[in-house]
Amino acid sequence: MSPIVSVSIVVPKPGKFDEFVAIQREQYRRLRGKVSGLLGSRLYRSVDGRSAILLAMFETPEDQQRFAESADLLDHIARVRGLVERTGPGLYESAYEYGIV
Repeated sequence: MSPIVSVSIVVPKPGKFDEFVAIQREQYRRLRGKVSGLLGSRLYRSVDGRSAILLAMFETPEDQQRFAESADLLDHIARVRGLVERTGPGLYESAYEYGIV
């Protein structure tokens, strides 16, 4: 089974992008090595600076679900909720891979 990737498109409120990124980095540092099955994550900023794509890769769908229901994530979502206009989550698995992404 290939890893599962959680993809969230995030649109921070105007002027809140840097604060959103700072809180995301803080969350990463706090949870680094503590989330079972989490292989890594990346945050991509759009060129126009108005949105971001947050990727988190998990070993299994069960690992992702466990984290999605965890107090750590729910507390984090509560912290960033006031900074974000909207988000659009989804789960994906690899259809093909080429090179380093």
